[in-house]
Amino acid sequence: MPKISPRARRTLTEERRKQILDAATRVFGAKGFERATIADIAHAAGIAEGSIYNYFKNKGDLLVSIPRQAVQPTIESLGAQMASLQDQPPEQMLTSFALNMLATIQQNVHIFRILLSALPTMSAATRQKYLDQVVMYAITTLESYFQEQIDRGIFQRHLVPSVLARSFIGMFITYIGLRDIAQLEKNATWTNDEIVGQVIPLFLRGALADSTKRKSK
Repeated sequence: MPKISPRARRTLTEERRKQILDAATRVFGAKGFERATIADIAHAAGIAEGSIYNYFKNKGDLLVSIPRQAVQPTIESLGAQMASLQDQPPEQMLTSFALNMLATIQQNVHIFRILLSALPTMSAATRQKYLDQVVMYAITTLESYFQEQIDRGIFQRHLVPSVLARSFIGMFITYIGLRDIAQLEKNATWTNDEIVGQVIPLFLRGALADSTKRKSK
């Protein structure tokens, strides 16, 4: 039997994880978190039930890993864009980030709804994994961008990148959480473009250095 290279082994592992997560997404969507079982997910993935435990600890571990799979391509792409296009106006870069973030959440809103209802029943370790894999992943990407803008004098030098990143994401999570995930504002008619078009100028008005504000006028 030919020996598998480390790179090929990593690829196989990633493919199997994706296969399991795709199956879990379907099962959780159809049955909900509480009614779904590892056996259901294994059947949907076409693998033995025990094989799932080679990749995930339990059902909660599976659920919190699904959003990371959904948001990772978007955030990686935006992170690369932010790193390579630092000279672009912050309004352009942050608008792109916000619109893509909102679209990604909306495309996977059923999973975020299930996750929101299940989080209180999960262990502290599982909740922390969700925080690290999804929330902090997005925040860290933004922190790097904001630090670069501060270093270049585009943003005010006394600002803290971690606070900026949390504030920026929080401004949008309120809208998407109430409107799409919790469905508490069913009559809301704002489009993503309208929300982003109002929030970005408000955010930048407090973050940009005075010299940058004068240039943008």
